[in-house]
Amino acid sequence: MLDAFDQSSVGAVLPQCEPEAAYKGSGHRTGTLSAYFSFCRSVSLMLFFCTISFAAVVVLVLQVTAQKVEESLPFNFTLAALNLTIPNANLTGVPLVLGQNGVVAGAAFEVTSTFASYPYNDFPALSLQDTSLRAFMSDGRWMTNATSPSSGGTLGWLTTSFRPPTADKGFTAVAEPDQPFLQLAFRGLTAIWALCPFNGGQVNVVFNVSANIPPPPFLPFNPANCYAVQLNLVPI
Repeated sequence: MLDAFDQSSVGAVLPQCEPEAAYKGSGHRTGTLSAYFSFCRSVSLMLFFCTISFAAVVVLVLQVTAQKVEESLPFNFTLAALNLTIPNANLTGVPLVLGQNGVVAGAAFEVTSTFASYPYNDFPALSLQDTSLRAFMSDGRWMTNATSPSSGGTLGWLTTSFRPPTADKGFTAVAEPDQPFLQLAFRGLTAIWALCPFNGGQVNVVFNVSANIPPPPFLPFNPANCYAVQLNLVPI
């Protein structure tokens, strides 16, 4: 975009100052000429930097408007985590599943884990409906929703058969012009996910791991071992 602002276009908005040499010996007072040329150069520099700043704003606006945000999707998908710190073997990323995270009477808790660390896929299909993230069992039953993650917390899920599961909101799918997959966002944030090895052996998705969270042993993982990922929505 900055290439579009060539020298001719920049020059068009700058005041045209006469060469200072043209006034030498012309009878003008030296102090008056110096003040004139100093003022002229200051205005020229000011307008030049305003032009550059305007160009930067245009680029930023185009980048923001290039994003397309979806609150619901007409297809089911799975999640995959693409490493943002090192080159990846593919553009999809490592597959993610709902790993176990405890049970209580009438409810079960899940956490988003890598398939390599939890090699079971009891919820093979996910969907996005009205900013809520749903998970479906192999027989198609829907009793599971994603829960709102907090800073330093996992991307968790709640399964219950008591009643239609209450769905937390705030999830969206974001389309970037240079990415082959939609990305999962929470409250508009896409580049704030991480994969973290937990003490129990599962590698789980954590939201905003760089937040001010207590260090081990209070955490079930070491933030130093986490790495940034983007969560791709892979259609099925």
